[in-house]
Amino acid sequence: MRRADADAIAGHAREGYPHEVCGFLVGAADHLGVRVVKVIPVANREKETPAVRYLIADEDQIAIQRDARKDGLDIVGVYHSHPDHPARPSETDRRIAAEGLSDGRIYIVCGVTGGRDTVTTAWVFRDGTQSFAEEPFDVE
Repeated sequence: MRRADADAIAGHAREGYPHEVCGFLVGAADHLGVRVVKVIPVANREKETPAVRYLIADEDQIAIQRDARKDGLDIVGVYHSHPDHPARPSETDRRIAAEGLSDGRIYIVCGVTGGRDTVTTAWVFRDGTQSFAEEPFDVE
């Protein structure tokens, strides 16, 4: 991932604090790994508990998928923030990933403390184990 995209995720997390923010990772995957070429923020549609949950609207995902395919790319993952919580997937994140088609999808979690300090980690979900495994988060 490019430094500017990693910085954009952290900036989005700070701007949205104390609520969770979310967005898509667009890029390409091959035998060498996943390369993120675009970070696209979307509105958190969660209305009841946006400080601890995020919800991405189906129409947002469809529009971004359509645009990505025009560029020969795909949605390779999602990102979201954890205000005042660790930068690792929660049990709710795991449960939601397990309910969908998530195998191999990258999840970036950006912990943001006090609306200022951020820590960003990357994870991949595996259907076989129904769990996340931390992945290297390489920034160029």
